[in-house]
Amino acid sequence: MKRKYTEKAANTKGKREEKRKKILIIEDDEKFVNVLSKQLEKNNYQVYHCGKLSDFMEMFVKGRFDLVLLDLGLPDSTGVKTYNKVSEIVSDIPVVILTGLDDEEIAVGAVKKGAQDYLIKGEVDNKTLLRSLDYAVERSRLLMKLKKLQELVLKSEQIKVLVETAGAAAHEINQPLTSIFGMVELLKNDLPEDSSAHRKLDFIFDAACQIRDIIKKMGNVRQYTTKPYSKGIDIVDFEESTEE
Repeated sequence: MKRKYTEKAANTKGKREEKRKKILIIEDDEKFVNVLSKQLEKNNYQVYHCGKLSDFMEMFVKGRFDLVLLDLGLPDSTGVKTYNKVSEIVSDIPVVILTGLDDEEIAVGAVKKGAQDYLIKGEVDNKTLLRSLDYAVERSRLLMKLKKLQELVLKSEQIKVLVETAGAAAHEINQPLTSIFGMVELLKNDLPEDSSAHRKLDFIFDAACQIRDIIKKMGNVRQYTTKPYSKGIDIVDFEESTEE
């Protein structure tokens, strides 16, 4: 007898297999699940099952799945909102919808919201089932790869803007800073070294030297590295972002 929350063991007969994909079937029709499970287990899937959305929440906490096969009509949730609730939790896992002929329009709506595909109960043969699931996994993998590439492009653009801005800022600040150095030196030459005013000018000179070092780092920025600053705000870490 099939038990909920337990893996359906496949008969490997000592044959070495590829890594089995973990699929979670969220469906309350036990007979239908048994049919699907037999097909999937013969084709290198490791099958898990639950019959209610509330059970899915519990199962997802316990383990990681490669794919979800979801019936939109569950005892505790129906329609597109069922998919919405699942996708909020498994946003990076492909979901294929199970539906009846009467609910095909709802299934199409779920696909528009992000589900990878939908299958109509009663019209699902072994070939169609496996092809849909395999394509769903592959499409999801490619979408994740595309998302990472987009993030890399965005980061590359951020680095480019940062480098250009830092270089321009360093150049603009360096000119008035040079004037400050010159003026401080002129004023110091007119004052006794032990005077209070001379010591204050020494302080200004040292502060200007610190500014000059920061400007030099800004001009050498070649990557984008940040560090925590205050209350969740990050700032550019010039020590890590510069190229000597």
